[in-house]
Amino acid sequence: MPRRVFLHVGTPKSGTTYLQSRLHANRRELRRHGVLYPTGALGEPRLHYWAALDLTGTDHGVDRGRVEGAWDRLLRQVRRARGDVVVSHEVLAKATPDQAARALADLGSTGAEVRVVLTARDLARELASGWQETLKFGSRTTLRAFLDRAREGRSAFLESFDPTRVLTVWGAGLPASRLHVVTAPPPGGSGGLLWLRFLDVVDVDPAWAPREAERANTSVGVPEAQVLRRLNRRLGDDARRGGELSPIVDGIVVGDALAPRRSAPITLGPDDHAWTTGLSATWIAWLEGRGVSVHGDLDDLVPVAPAEDWTDPDVPMPRQVTAAALDAVEVLLAEVRDRPLPWRERARRALARVRG
Repeated sequence: MPRRVFLHVGTPKSGTTYLQSRLHANRRELRRHGVLYPTGALGEPRLHYWAALDLTGTDHGVDRGRVEGAWDRLLRQVRRARGDVVVSHEVLAKATPDQAARALADLGSTGAEVRVVLTARDLARELASGWQETLKFGSRTTLRAFLDRAREGRSAFLESFDPTRVLTVWGAGLPASRLHVVTAPPPGGSGGLLWLRFLDVVDVDPAWAPREAERANTSVGVPEAQVLRRLNRRLGDDARRGGELSPIVDGIVVGDALAPRRSAPITLGPDDHAWTTGLSATWIAWLEGRGVSVHGDLDDLVPVAPAEDWTDPDVPMPRQVTAAALDAVEVLLAEVRDRPLPWRERARRALARVRG
């Protein structure tokens, strides 16, 4: 069997962060079994991200010194590999036909058989998660406005979520036997099942990769999302991706303060169930007709009907929002308290104690 490259191209919000973290956590064990998951210097896990940004020309505010040439750095590792290779990042879902053709040609030039892998989750959950992601990086858009743009075909997120578009771009010239779709389990399913389905694609025995993921994307509930929208209005461009305060908002406010809270989850409501279900049915029919290899069940991509007690994320919740905001303030104060003081301040206080 020829050496293979499994190119995982998204879609976004389909468990990609979990899979990438688990691949990275098990990279040494996988390599001992002939499967390479490339990393940067000293095991840096973001090489795939930087390479995807480099290939697609996407600007996420990342230091250009890390991004420029990253695709070629990754490609060099693929060329040196003696066994199978797994490359994975959801930014690749937005590639143009020319960019995808270049990537496939580059990988094919190594002598490997290239297989394209796409993970997919039901559209309703992808859209809800996509809206949250925009809030983490500074958006002030309501869920209603976000969904209206998607429904009208004006959403870049929806283009990346669309498996028919992504596989048309990445599958051009490839036989169906080299296109793999991994479906995320329905609500209530475990990440472990997604992991097993992914390992089935790359022919990896689960015993070779026992370590759990070290990180996964954080999610917030309805009142926490409202806090973020209001905060983004206050902070303006500083909260946007690449802005001065973006790492603090995403890392501390969201990751440490808001995500651990237990609130009503963000889901789509009754008004959006019919069109998301209809569009999903079109996508499923296309996948069946294309004859791709499915790992899981295409029925997993059918959105579940909204709960009867659905909470509209755009309806103000003053008491819950206040509680969430106070929790965020408390975490930020603790962060400030625990950070080492600048040396000038330490010297000033030491001198004050001596004088006292």
